[in-house]
Amino acid sequence: MPKISIVIPAYNCEKYLKEAVGSVLAQTWQDWELLILDDCSKDATFSEMQKLAEKDERIRIFQNPCNMGAAATRNRGVALAAGEWIAFLDGDDLWAPEKLEKQMAVLERIPDAGFLFTGSAFIEDDGMTIAYVLHIPEKVNRKKLLGQNVISCSSVLIRREYMMEFPMPEQDGIHEDFAAWLSVLSKVPWAYGVDEPLLIYRRAFASKSGKKQKSALMNWQTYAQAGIPVMPRLCHMISYTFHGLIKYSLLWWRSYRLMMGKERFKRLFLFLMNALMVLMWTGAFAYAWFHFYNFRNVIGRRYAFWGYVALLTLYGTLNILVGKVFSAFRVIHQQFLEVILSHAYTSLIVNAATYLELALIGRWTFGQYIGPIIAVAAFNFVFALLWSVVIRRVYASIYPPHEVILIYGEKSMHSLEKEMERQYKRYSLSAQISLKEGREKIAREILKHETVMLGDMPAEDREFFIKYCFAHQKRCYCQTSLADIMLMSSEKIYLSDMTIQLFRNCGLTVEQRLMKRMFDLLFSVGVCILFAPVYVLIALYIRLYDGGPILVSRECLTRKGKHFYQYKFRTHRKDGDGWIRGGHFLEASHLDELPQFINILRGDMSVVGPYPEMVNQAEEYEKINPEFAYRLMVKAGLTGYAKVHGKYSISRMNQLKMDLYYIQNYSFGMDLNIIAATAKVLLEPQRK
Repeated sequence: MPKISIVIPAYNCEKYLKEAVGSVLAQTWQDWELLILDDCSKDATFSEMQKLAEKDERIRIFQNPCNMGAAATRNRGVALAAGEWIAFLDGDDLWAPEKLEKQMAVLERIPDAGFLFTGSAFIEDDGMTIAYVLHIPEKVNRKKLLGQNVISCSSVLIRREYMMEFPMPEQDGIHEDFAAWLSVLSKVPWAYGVDEPLLIYRRAFASKSGKKQKSALMNWQTYAQAGIPVMPRLCHMISYTFHGLIKYSLLWWRSYRLMMGKERFKRLFLFLMNALMVLMWTGAFAYAWFHFYNFRNVIGRRYAFWGYVALLTLYGTLNILVGKVFSAFRVIHQQFLEVILSHAYTSLIVNAATYLELALIGRWTFGQYIGPIIAVAAFNFVFALLWSVVIRRVYASIYPPHEVILIYGEKSMHSLEKEMERQYKRYSLSAQISLKEGREKIAREILKHETVMLGDMPAEDREFFIKYCFAHQKRCYCQTSLADIMLMSSEKIYLSDMTIQLFRNCGLTVEQRLMKRMFDLLFSVGVCILFAPVYVLIALYIRLYDGGPILVSRECLTRKGKHFYQYKFRTHRKDGDGWIRGGHFLEASHLDELPQFINILRGDMSVVGPYPEMVNQAEEYEKINPEFAYRLMVKAGLTGYAKVHGKYSISRMNQLKMDLYYIQNYSFGMDLNIIAATAKVLLEPQRK
């Protein structure tokens, strides 16, 4: 005879029944029988029951002669049960694996306990986890239960004799399980709770509107059925309503956050927030324009209505363009130092350009009427920082970190796990599963999570899970391979009704190389002129410090494997024993790299490109990764895509992937974006 009989009333739950039964089969307490009773379902529920019964001899299935309702079906299950204890589970709910074991463990502490229940977690109809847990008291009696029903039917474990003596009322218009618990607690002093979310309750789409008025009326009728007088009944209803509002408000908010977590709402939210920020920036300039500049004796003329529209539109557009270059609108997942620098550069450049525009129109001398535009720049900067704080906090409230399940193959995922821990505001690694578990089990686990992360795995498995996530509208991340990067940049060719991908490996076109070279020359000449005093001061300091050489060089590789000597200011003593005084500062501030603009003028390097590897080190890397030579399709760079995005913790393989992505997707705009991002990276602390 089994210790526990589990009763599942099944009605039109074909979609969920397999998962519910699976949670029973996964119980760590195995001394049970499972009775599934079909209440004349209109779908294929009974066929699914027959398939499940074939898997385990402990599963017994029954079919009602007519539709009897949930209460009568549960009562029939109790009558058919052979176990000493009864546990109820609805066909669309789930149990945690240790549910029965932890409830039976209560009996070791309290041998007289005959009525037990647990806390609950919640999932959406599609299996998505709602970040809300219903906590319960350690124990509850009839008086406490009247004020708030904390006993979920699917969480109950109760002696069979109690359910035989107090069956669930088979009448409409009441909460039959609540009525049964009140009846049981009229004889049993306490029901004992396990305050853990061992029940996973599914909120079906059909019930989300919450028909709370009908539920409240049913609760009122349940009190009446239990024989509660009118005045106490009113007091209990007030308590029921108060606790219900708190519970369902929290549950609604968590569910709403989950719904808003969909990508389309996220993009809309960020668009609206950034649009408001640009409008405020433009509004500040509009105030300065109308109060300080729009006068004939200042600007030289008075503008008409469309002149105002054109000027303000130009100002707003300039903010958008410069802000995009400096990532001023990506305030969510940046470090706050990056946010500060982004807005500082945007405010400075936009308002400096605007002042130059106005000075040319009004023919001002430099510095004339500059006060208002400085005030606008300061206001825009301060407002942007405050607004970014607001956006980040609201975003964090609505969009919690993605609950990620990591699927991995044979390779270690330690580095990926470490990076996800660092990105804790974006990702929460809630589960990991190996490919060895099989596709069927992994697919079931995917449905329980919002986001899937695919580690290194065979191409066949990766393709299967990408398609599965796409079909079930799950966010899916996968680590890119070199082949992926090549595919991203390939050209689509149509042959009749077939589509093929064309791969090229010729680096930059002649036109791109010419434009890149012209930019390198202009940019380097400008930097050399601007920093000429700095060059002289650093060179004099190094020479006077110990009389050693000013520059040091190392043999590196550039385009097509050509060797060149990369120059830097010397930061160590001439005998190589330790830093010169101030040498560490020169290296940390990257001022020691200023002589590399000489390499750029000579044509050895570009402003933007792959990191210049030393000849001997490159040879070692190529022995491990022969593809490392792919980086030599363009000149080495002073800064680069890998340096900006990978920063200082990047592995050699990831560096290769980023450099290859840059080469295959090169554009002049990308170079400008990398230079702008470098201005921020130089001021950030190095990531270890």
